[in-house]
Amino acid sequence: MPHGLFPLAEFRYCRSPYFTVATQYTEHAVSINTSLTSYVSAVSWRDIFGNDHPVEVEIGPGKGSFLFAYAQNTPGRNFYAVEINKRRAFRLAHRIERDHLSNVCVIHGDMRCLIRTPLWPGGVSVYHLYFPDPWWKRRHQQRRLFHEDFAGALAQTLLLGGKILLASDVHEYFVQIVRQFSAVSELQQFPWERDQVTKKGTPILTDFERKFRERGQPVYYAGFQKV
Repeated sequence: MPHGLFPLAEFRYCRSPYFTVATQYTEHAVSINTSLTSYVSAVSWRDIFGNDHPVEVEIGPGKGSFLFAYAQNTPGRNFYAVEINKRRAFRLAHRIERDHLSNVCVIHGDMRCLIRTPLWPGGVSVYHLYFPDPWWKRRHQQRRLFHEDFAGALAQTLLLGGKILLASDVHEYFVQIVRQFSAVSELQQFPWERDQVTKKGTPILTDFERKFRERGQPVYYAGFQKV
């Protein structure tokens, strides 16, 4: 198992969840195949990172351009990435090991499943949600992140004062996501655009974001805070 891949839980199908729990940096795991209601979580962010630094979660980091640049620029915070693509997740894990990034972990899993299980730790300070896949074809749109109570489930795991930062190039999907976040009573929208920068003042961007800016394509931003 790659050094940076923390096997908190690996899900491929919501209807048949498969749990894998282990301490960080070990090849040995305890596998549990049981109902959610009969399992009590013992997992915390301290179990994963070994400290109590604030935790930021990126959903769908892709190749990790934003994740790694921001983590290296902010060593006093921990970063946890959830990537549904297994090959990408393992590539990210190998890079974490190669670059000795102690404040970054990655998991291969479906966030729609993880967020609704007792295995998912609470106390997230920031969620980074950048350019979620719009799944253009109608028959594929059930694969979108935002269905049912996903926005509410995400808000429940935030710290008081915690934030959700959203960016998208697809206006229709962006409006749909904003509408769902706005319907959650604990969340308050605030104006936000990319404000993460390096120590030299260079914006820290995702690969998609950089490409869209170079082309002059519009990017839509929004922030939400738990109040």
